[in-house]
Amino acid sequence: MPEYQSSRKWNDRRESPGLRDVAFNRKSMQDGEHVSPNPQYIAQIGDDEIIVKLVQGLNPEFQDVLSKAQRATIGIDLKQTDPDNRDWEEMLQGGLQTALESQVVVFEVSGVSRACTHQIVRTRKAAFHQQSMRASFYGDAPEIRVPESIWRQGDTVRELWIEAIQATHRAYRAACEADVSYQDARYILPEGTTNYIMMEYPLREFINVYAYRGCYMFQWEINVVMHMAREILVNRYPFLDSYIKISCEKTKGALDMPNNIPLSHRETEMYDHHCTFQGWESVEGQCPFAWARESNRQFKSKVHAIERKAE
Repeated sequence: MPEYQSSRKWNDRRESPGLRDVAFNRKSMQDGEHVSPNPQYIAQIGDDEIIVKLVQGLNPEFQDVLSKAQRATIGIDLKQTDPDNRDWEEMLQGGLQTALESQVVVFEVSGVSRACTHQIVRTRKAAFHQQSMRASFYGDAPEIRVPESIWRQGDTVRELWIEAIQATHRAYRAACEADVSYQDARYILPEGTTNYIMMEYPLREFINVYAYRGCYMFQWEINVVMHMAREILVNRYPFLDSYIKISCEKTKGALDMPNNIPLSHRETEMYDHHCTFQGWESVEGQCPFAWARESNRQFKSKVHAIERKAE
């Protein structure tokens, strides 16, 4: 394999004024507080030891707020006792759902990789608070997450991964021992390094995010996090169960259902819904839903399709 070529000569040690590494946290400035609590010298395989917790749930008056918002357009007589009704259900079902933004749910997640959190934070209408590699020392050998697809390979692939991880950790330790700031030393750490993140969603946004990221065609780690978050939320608030769904689960009927099959005699689940995945990959063999067929997709790229070759 060709060796890396650097943009500067090996003996060029000049310091650029705008790139100085002086004021930022490093070992010589360590106060004992800015240290990662993540385990050391551990490789987590697949979704092992990913933890999701609900930090902030719904306000007890949430359903009343939704009901009032639903009736706000016709006005409410504040001099009278507000009737006990279930208008909140209609607010959740559709229409003008702005009142869903009045409630914010907050989850905390630990053990997920930086690769995963880079995807999580792409949501525009949410807020995130993430463990910093810039301000904190990540340890001598930070916990790493290894995909099952790598772990299932032969010894050669796995050994090369572990060797590479250990090499990055040695380089990180050496830089920190040389008093390079944590923000510069972190460049060598793998994307699989685990960390902590808080996810703060208006309920309306979480419903939208789950409809998208809950799809089994998306990257497995963020998919696991979204499903765990939904399970926690629905267990706490069962009335949300029928509203927090993957986008395909909200559809009616299959696009490729034969005309000669009566609805009352169709196969269970096979023709219940159609696939809403909008990516380039083939859904067959990847998504566990019975309606995940290429012929049943709402969208299929004609230009950038990614399909497995026939064996």
